[in-house]
Amino acid sequence: MKLLRYIVAATVATVSSTMPALAKVDPGSTQLLQTLNEYGVTVLFNPSTCGQGFMGQYNTRKVMTLCYDGAPTAEDHNTLRHETFHYLQHCASTRRGVNGITPLAINPTQRQQWVSSVLRTGEINQIRSMYPAHVHQIELEAFAAAEHYSSTQLASLIKSWCVK
Repeated sequence: MKLLRYIVAATVATVSSTMPALAKVDPGSTQLLQTLNEYGVTVLFNPSTCGQGFMGQYNTRKVMTLCYDGAPTAEDHNTLRHETFHYLQHCASTRRGVNGITPLAINPTQRQQWVSSVLRTGEINQIRSMYPAHVHQIELEAFAAAEHYSSTQLASLIKSWCVK
């Protein structure tokens, strides 16, 4: 199991470091972090697990990990939005009575069309090649959401989907 975690962490690191830089510094990130806190998400900044090569993680125990060096960059803001979207996917799953994390958009055709309108084909192919097939839809949606939504919009979505 430890080896699997290491492989997943290495994969995430590779995707994060090779994805084209479309990220933007988002002035709403502070508000988003406050909203996450209000909804019971524990955000860990640079814990010792950050040395495993990933930029961020979210788990269903409502713990988000954010890893960065120095002052947060545009890519770090993007990671916050990406991991926040995983929290939203978790909230939607919970509301639908499903355990774990599933895509927010339930119509696969519409979701695929939206992802394709936000991410370039090369990005989509790279994400698919780096993640196991069972998480493709979750990750594609989260990568697209991080590019599409601002932190302020995500904070609003949290208020719509999640329960304090």
